[in-house]
Amino acid sequence: MKNKLLMLSTILALSLGSCTNNFEDINTNDANFDNTQIEQDFNQVKAPIKAMERGMYILVEDDWQGDIQFNLNADIFSGYMGTPHDFAGNSNNSTYALVDGWNGAEWVQKYQKEMVNAYNLEKLTKDKYPQFYAWSLILKVYAMHKTTDYYGPIVYSGFGNEDGTTPYDSQKAVYDKFFVELKTAVDILNTKATSNDVNFFADANDPTDGTTAKGNIVKWIKFANSLRLRLAMRISNIDQVKAKAEAEAALAGYGVITSNADNMLYKGEHPVKTYTGPWADINAGGAITSIMNGYNDPRRSVYFKTTSIGTYQGIRMGTLVNDDYRFAKADQFSQVGSIVENGMIPWFCAAESHFLKAEAALKGWNVGGSAQSFYESGIATSFAQLGVGDVVTYTNDDVLMAANYVDPLNATNNIVAQNLVTVKWSDVASNEVKLQKIITQKWIAGFPDGQEAWAETRRTGYPKLFLPANNLSAGKIPAGTFVRRLNFYVNEKTTNPAGYAQGVSLLGGVDTGATRLWWDTGVNKF
Repeated sequence: MKNKLLMLSTILALSLGSCTNNFEDINTNDANFDNTQIEQDFNQVKAPIKAMERGMYILVEDDWQGDIQFNLNADIFSGYMGTPHDFAGNSNNSTYALVDGWNGAEWVQKYQKEMVNAYNLEKLTKDKYPQFYAWSLILKVYAMHKTTDYYGPIVYSGFGNEDGTTPYDSQKAVYDKFFVELKTAVDILNTKATSNDVNFFADANDPTDGTTAKGNIVKWIKFANSLRLRLAMRISNIDQVKAKAEAEAALAGYGVITSNADNMLYKGEHPVKTYTGPWADINAGGAITSIMNGYNDPRRSVYFKTTSIGTYQGIRMGTLVNDDYRFAKADQFSQVGSIVENGMIPWFCAAESHFLKAEAALKGWNVGGSAQSFYESGIATSFAQLGVGDVVTYTNDDVLMAANYVDPLNATNNIVAQNLVTVKWSDVASNEVKLQKIITQKWIAGFPDGQEAWAETRRTGYPKLFLPANNLSAGKIPAGTFVRRLNFYVNEKTTNPAGYAQGVSLLGGVDTGATRLWWDTGVNKF
């Protein structure tokens, strides 16, 4: 495993072709079905639906590369986790020496597993079985919003063009398409949802749906609406009018996921269980332990394991790792805990909806409540989800704040706390401070989804994280700044040069980790 990671930039570049340029090659990679298969029990659509669900994250039993799809980039950049390994001699993502070979794994995974199957499902189901077409649209948007939030412009509307071209869309165009597709999906499913118990299949125990929704159409509608609300908030600093309209539309009808009973979870072993345990590639991050230790947050007992001396200790991003760190591992740095040991991978949980509505209320949108009420219900929903308490004492604490970070092995990594807000709501605080409180609690509640957490820290600037202890980007990511994106998949430069050039042009800046995405304006609007 370790040797593979150290050599990955070479391996990926040599072994993987451009997914978007070689459409015909990957068109039959996963589901292996065609239009001649029998239609009995919808067998011709079950395989690609299952493949799309399973392919959101690279599971350990499928391939080791999930470690580089999300764990050794977004999970670290978000402040959630840190690595005790000196991959590539410490010139890796943790120190902002972005490893292109690693960072193409998200691109490869999503085009091979998601876009191919979505394309085939559209051909099979759009006219004949619209409910399955709707299902595929929701899965596609969920998959690809993570991809565009990594890179910016991506191949989306032109995927599978009959003329063989693979044009990029701007991120704005991609988001516009997301909103259209989610509305289309919900409109279709609303016509099928004659009761709360209606299912995609006549047999409610059909195993096709690998999530906790179990094929329940209303639960999938709520998931689609929740995703629409998430994406609406993502663009709220760049297009306030559209963001407000999309958010309010998402709350209509069946609305969004607000109860833990409706949490959208994929039933499978979380890859981080392996990365933090047997592989020992990842531990708690310095930023999240600083904040949660300062708050004396009871959710730590679910998120992390204690060290040999009973503490919750993280590794700061950008730490120059040596043998001391590699051998210390779980003794002096906390492993990720039972949150990744319950056989579930969270896609969207109710607490996030509450925090999204809290921010929406802060912006003056019509969401049926106050920012404070949704903020406090978000914390309570998170506590209830994890089975910890006492939420009343926690929510009303107006003293505790983030703790200073202390590295037990190297004092040069020590840093004073950055995110200096208390938990208790304050009506007299500025909107920025109120937003900081909302996003801090949303960030805590969202663990361990580092992809979403990284997106939100870029969008809002909160919570205030630690800069990397060492920035080895050679100036590509200027000192004193945070990484804003991943470089485009390196193979696109040689196998799809026209598309790559178009992508860079649409990005509006150089293809480095310093260039902001379309929605990442650096200014919060209220």
